[in-house]
Amino acid sequence: MGTLLLASLAGCGAAPDSALDGVGAQSVLDASDVNLIGTSNSLAVVEDLQVLEGGDIWALNSTEPYFVGFTADGSVLHEYGTRGGGPREFGRPSGFVSGGTQGEAWIFDQRRHALIRVSDPERAWSEVLLPRDSVPAESLISGFSLVGTQVRTARLGHEIVLPRSTGSLAGGMFSFTRSIWGADLLGLDPASGAVRNILSLGQILGDPSEAFEATDQPPQLLLWFRLWDVCSGTEIRVFDRLRNQIRRFDVDGDELEAMTLPPVRVHEVTPDQFARALFDLYSAEVTGGVGRRLSAGDSSSLIRRVAQEWNRQPAELAAILPRYVDLRCAADGTVWMRPFDPEAGGLRGGLVWIRIRPDTEAQEISFPSGFDPFRFTPARIWGVQRDELDVATIAWVAVPEG
Repeated sequence: MGTLLLASLAGCGAAPDSALDGVGAQSVLDASDVNLIGTSNSLAVVEDLQVLEGGDIWALNSTEPYFVGFTADGSVLHEYGTRGGGPREFGRPSGFVSGGTQGEAWIFDQRRHALIRVSDPERAWSEVLLPRDSVPAESLISGFSLVGTQVRTARLGHEIVLPRSTGSLAGGMFSFTRSIWGADLLGLDPASGAVRNILSLGQILGDPSEAFEATDQPPQLLLWFRLWDVCSGTEIRVFDRLRNQIRRFDVDGDELEAMTLPPVRVHEVTPDQFARALFDLYSAEVTGGVGRRLSAGDSSSLIRRVAQEWNRQPAELAAILPRYVDLRCAADGTVWMRPFDPEAGGLRGGLVWIRIRPDTEAQEISFPSGFDPFRFTPARIWGVQRDELDVATIAWVAVPEG
């Protein structure tokens, strides 16, 4: 494996605390490094982004219109997509197919249980229905985190990778997290509708609870955070927390040489920070579903209750929470990982991402405040810049030199 090189300090402004040991100074980007493309009054919260080979950019909006398309120069192409079950309506669009297919943008719609082409609304409706015998309805829940509403799918060669699990909050939070950990990554052939099992994460990663049964540590609740993506369209990469590695697998599910990661600094976490990190998960258990909201008073009471329930030492609380909350791949095989930040609230990361090259050189990149990365290419990071009024603009920043 390659040597972990020191990152160069670029830009200006104070950098967040380092997330890794032995990597050195961060590369700090500021507002002047952000290239703004275009915006629309229709944009609310951008939940996903797709950049096509031809240069068009599609945003998945949190509300109607669900899809806002831009040309490479920022002009608005289309704004469309309404909620419903009728023709050309969408039930619950939950994320683009990472890597695209047929050179166009496709999304997974949970209620239709289908992949739908969205990048040209003026053409005939095109969808790929998922077989319900092998991929039951509601089995594609949260493609990479515990309670997120987005579902990650990705292109692997001619197939689409689908994250199937049997998790349900009906059995309680611990049962739910165990089922998430044991999910399968399936390969769907859009042409034939055939589905095959590529990887069983439960078998590959093992049961994390077994590693801590003989210790005095508290339950490792949030080890059940599955992070994966497809690199270069030919290789699945999965984060293994117990080994602190990126596990690599080819299209047949055969394992390749793993990438060992630098140690992550374990930050201390207060009971209040811990409660706020777990709030969405506890709230989903209390209300019976992801996305359902408690009142302000009930939310405060829940945070106080969880903080009292988990009144442990800050180092113990930090050990329970995830090390990373997102993993993305670029076409050149570079892996981008986002460390968990206890100050961000929820199970989210902060401004820092870790860039890991194919030779395992590692670099910390601190993004400007308000910039949310979505897609990583060898030369650019595509995302959304939010201003002080929370107005979203499609944007990109150049990948810093190592």
